[in-house]
Formats: sequence, C-alpha cells, structure tokens
Amino acid sequence: MFQKNSLILSFNLKRIFLNSLLFFLIASCGFKPLNYSEEKVAIFFEFQKTPLNFSLVQELKKNFFLMNANIAETKDTADFIIEISNHRLGKFLEATDENFFPAVVSLDYQVKLTIFETNTSTIHEIPIFTSEDFSYDTESILSNEKQVDEIKLDFFSEAVNELLIFFSEKSDAESA
Repeated sequence: MFQKNSLILSFNLKRIFLNSLLFFLIASCGFKPLNYSEEKVAIFFEFQKTPLNFSLVQELKKNFFLMNANIAETKDTADFIIEISNHRLGKFLEATDENFFPAVVSLDYQVKLTIFETNTSTIHEIPIFTSEDFSYDTESILSNEKQVDEIKLDFFSEAVNELLIFFSEKSDAESA
C-alpha cells in the first residue's frame, strides 16, 4: 500500500515538475499570447480583381475574428488600408522521370502586403515569398490540382499569420 501511494505521489511530483519546467521555458523564451485591442479595427482592401487576390481576401476575412477586425466600406472609414500587390503563384517543373514526364513540381508563392495606417500615415510592408515542392502524379491530374489547392491554402495561412502578428504588435505598441 505504501509503495503504491509513493508511486502515485512520485508520478504527480514528476508531472508538476515537468509542467513547471515547460512553463518556465515558454516564459523565458519570450513566448506570449497574441494581444489585440478591445475595439475593432476597420480594414479596407485594395487589389486587382483576380481570382488569386479574391481567394486571399476571402481567407483573410474568414480570420478577422482573430484580429478583432471588420471590413471598412470605404477608404475614408478605414483604420488600415491593405494593398495586395505582386501576388502570384508560379508552378515550375523541377525534374522529370525516365519518360520525360514531370516528376517534381515546385510551387512558388509571392505577395506583398502594403499596410497604410490612416491615423498615423505610416506605411508598413510585408513581403511574403515561399516555395514548396511536391511529386507530380502523371496518372491523376485532379489529384495534382487538389494538392496545388491545399498548398495554396497553406500559403494563404502564412499571409494570415503575418497579419495576425502585425495587428498583435500594433496592439502591444498602443497599450505600452
């Protein structure tokens, strides 16, 4: 009985120690939750009317609740104006198989987000460029297109994350 209780106690102490160690590591590395202001910010988007831009804006709008933001109807009512430029998704053949069919395809994603802060008239630029390779399946073109769409959503998630960090840093600066 004593051994059973001591095993349970030592297990609980190990768990407490590991949780404390994990908390200490996170705190000492400077990790902190994202911080947003209490009031919503109004964002207006400027972009060329292309399917890629529309897809990115839709993905950003889906995540507005995370940024505590909403869409501004006009530039005059916006707190931030985000211009989307140099937005492209390139597909490049990197290697071929023995029959000279595509074997590896590289997707390059590039976008530049220029953020104009209306109350301070400051401009911030966030350039994003990433690349990802995937194996090309010559037997299933639809499978390849599905994979391209999944990678494209990953790229959009990176743009969303960059804006989340930007607006969190803006809230930190305002509260300091």
